[in-house]
Amino acid sequence: MARDLLGTVLRRTAAERPWEMTAIVLLPDHLHMIWTLEDLDLDYSVRVSAFKKRFTREWLASGGAEAPVARGQRRHRLRGVWQRRFWEHTIRDARDFKMHLDYIHINPVKHGLARQPKDWSWSSFRRYVQMGEYDEDWCGRVELPGTVEYYWNE
Repeated sequence: MARDLLGTVLRRTAAERPWEMTAIVLLPDHLHMIWTLEDLDLDYSVRVSAFKKRFTREWLASGGAEAPVARGQRRHRLRGVWQRRFWEHTIRDARDFKMHLDYIHINPVKHGLARQPKDWSWSSFRRYVQMGEYDEDWCGRVELPGTVEYYWNE
């Protein structure tokens, strides 16, 4: 339910404040995205704020749970759905893009949620395999459970 709502909210927000979802991975407690915005448009904050507010409102209205927040946070109208801040990075060049793309797609393996990126359904990895950016077995296979080790097939 949360995944479906998140997808709907991201699409609606992108329709109002356009961006292209270049890459994404959704994990149980966080997500990573690479967006492509129009030239000279660097207003990530407005977009992130809009989709976080919309998701929070609709999630709580549907009976979704939230983590407890301190009284001071509640006074500032903060809710226990999202972390307060987000990290933003403007991609500098092709090498930087590839590094961030790899980071996003290896994340489910890094967190012990999948043996290989292809095993994680909530990711743009398969789209990049179809585009020829990755081999389907990119990064090898990780033994789970236990300490996660991953291998880069370059």
